Amino acid sequence: MAIGRMRQRMQLQSKSTTNDGGGSAAVTTWTTFATVYGSIEPKSGQERFFGDQLQEPITHVIRLRYRSDLSFKNRLVYAYKNDGVTNNRTFNIKRVINVDTRNKYLECLCVEGVAT
Repeated sequence: MAIGRMRQRMQLQSKSTTNDGGGSAAVTTWTTFATVYGSIEPKSGQERFFGDQLQEPITHVIRLRYRSDLSFKNRLVYAYKNDGVTNNRTFNIKRVINVDTRNKYLECLCVEGVAT
C-alpha cells in the first residue's frame, strides 16, 4: 500500500461507560485517543430489517499504519467539509487485520452508521 493513498484524516475513539448517578442506565461517551491518516474503501451495501426499521449498513475497508492499541472495541470518525459544512462519518470496527503480520499496515473491516 502506498502511503500517498492514505489521505483521509480520522480520529480513533474509545468507549467509556459511566454511571449517571440516578440509578438508571449508564452513560456512554466516546473519547478520541489518536488522530491518524488512512484510506477508506467502500466494499458493499445492503438493506435489512432490524427492530421493524430498515437499516442500510455500508461495509468499508479502512487501511492505516500499524498500531498495537486498535481493536474492534474502538471506532473511527472521519470529519470532512463539503461546501463549508463539516460532516462526520462514523465507522464501527468489526475486525482488525495486521496485513501480512508484518506490523506495517492494518485493515479495519468496518460498518458505517450502525449503533453499537
